[in-house]
Amino acid sequence: MSKIKMFFMTTCFSFLALFLVLAASGCGLFVKTIPKGEILGKVSEDRYVMIDNVNYHYMEYPGPGRDIFLLHGFASSTYTWEKVIPYLTRQGYHVWALDMKGFGWSDKPEDAKYDTITLMQEVNKWMDVMGLKDVVFVGNSLGGAIAVLMAIEHPDKTGEIVLIDSAGYPIKKPLAIRMAKIPFAGEITKLFFGRCVVKSILKEVLFNDEMVTEERIDAYFHRMSTENALDAQVALARSLDFDALSSYTKRIPEIKNRTLIIWGENDEWIPLESGHNFSKDLSNSTLVILPECGHIPQEEKPEETAKLIIDFIEPKQ
Repeated sequence: MSKIKMFFMTTCFSFLALFLVLAASGCGLFVKTIPKGEILGKVSEDRYVMIDNVNYHYMEYPGPGRDIFLLHGFASSTYTWEKVIPYLTRQGYHVWALDMKGFGWSDKPEDAKYDTITLMQEVNKWMDVMGLKDVVFVGNSLGGAIAVLMAIEHPDKTGEIVLIDSAGYPIKKPLAIRMAKIPFAGEITKLFFGRCVVKSILKEVLFNDEMVTEERIDAYFHRMSTENALDAQVALARSLDFDALSSYTKRIPEIKNRTLIIWGENDEWIPLESGHNFSKDLSNSTLVILPECGHIPQEEKPEETAKLIIDFIEPKQ
């Protein structure tokens, strides 16, 4: 048998073995796509609204108190706030949580723009439709960066601000985001995506591995299994450009809103240095560092995170 034929047969068997493994583990091309508009485990607070041909999913918990708006980060969704919301609603707040375009149960249109500025403009439109102004704007990671942009560009929408492990300053991008730059990233992501990938990423963003439960893996996995979800995440990751955002970063000191900065001391995605930068540049801010906590304190330490938010909104006399 010639060496060329042997190489060809070995390669074919290798790919066949790979596909069999992926199929057996429910990964990649073998993951069942959840159609857009479908919500698994739907509850009465789930809502949809169509804006500019995009169907946005959001959750609304009516209450007589202040409007609190919760905005998720990269590859996340309204799910990230589920353990915090009950503490807020018990205080009578009117709580809102949005899945931005490309995330959660919202639409993820192909060939759409997913850069941070576009997402901020779309969040502003959604708030206009909802009639929201002067909210307590709570943002984690990417959501925090959008809270900062909103305070600069649309100050009427933001009252108090809560930044939780917020993006905003140049950092070394996490591996999951850097991988989006490689050729054929979308195709590779679809091939290898599965619960195993979700589990690996959750172990990066959570300090305590015991928090990486089957329920949490499923919540992220199902939303990332929706139509065009992986392409949207790749497009967003590729669009992250600190140079393009530098003009806004320089304007952060202009923000005078009362701001609470919450940071997981062990965040591996956005280092604590960024938290100190926000604290230095925002003159009317308070920084609280949570020990033994990663990138998503609202999931890892929901009771403590909620108490910090409530005490910030209602300072003791």
